[in-house]
Amino acid sequence: MGCFQSTSRKQFPGHEDPVILASQTAFSVSEVEALFELFKSISSSVIDDGLMNKEEFQLALFKNRKKENLFAKRFCSL
Repeated sequence: MGCFQSTSRKQFPGHEDPVILASQTAFSVSEVEALFELFKSISSSVIDDGLMNKEEFQLALFKNRKKENLFAKRFCSL
């Protein structure tokens, strides 16, 4: 996840095989696929670039992309 503006980048590396990703995590294959679909919808809510910026992160968590939020600010500054 990136909290920065970027030029157009539509590649989603690592999503090619959700079975492999599921075998390396505690998630099932269907959960990995559902999480990826959710990520795609969130990451294209403000800027359709395949990355999640601070505004999109705030919008997904707090339903507000304009108001400053200390949690989102600190999370995206890491």
